[in-house]
Amino acid sequence: MDLQHANEYIRGNTLRFLCKLRDAELIEPLLAPARQCLEHRHSYVRKNAVFAIASIHQHNEALMPDAPELLQAFLESESDATCKRNAFAALISISHDQALEYLSSVFEGIPNADELLQLVELEFIRKDAITNSQNKVGQTEKLH
Repeated sequence: MDLQHANEYIRGNTLRFLCKLRDAELIEPLLAPARQCLEHRHSYVRKNAVFAIASIHQHNEALMPDAPELLQAFLESESDATCKRNAFAALISISHDQALEYLSSVFEGIPNADELLQLVELEFIRKDAITNSQNKVGQTEKLH
C-alpha cells in the first residue's frame, strides 16, 4: 500500500525497497503500482520508479518483459533532468540496444543536455566505443 501512499517520500523509499526484492511472488502484486509511479507528479517518486522497474526486469525478466520499452518511452516524455538521468542509467543496465537507439535519437542534443545526463550519456558512448569499435568516431582517420 505504500506504493500508493500520498506522501512522496514514503512512495520513493518503498520503490527503493522494491529494488531489493527478488521473490516473484512478492513482486507480482506490486507491478501495477510501480508502473503508476512513473507518472507521479513528484520527481522523487519517478526517479526511484525507474530503478525499481529496471531491477524487476534484471532479476525477473518474465514479470516485466516490456521494461526497456517502458523506460525508453519514459525518457522521451520526461522533463526532469534527474529522472532522465536515472532512466537512461536504468535503461543501460537492462538493454544496451535500446539505450543506443535512444541515444541515437537525441545525439545532436547531447551538448545542450543537463550535466548529469551528459555524464551518463558520455560514459555510455565511451563504453560502447570500446565494445563496438564500428561505433567509434574517427577510427578510420587513426588508421591513415
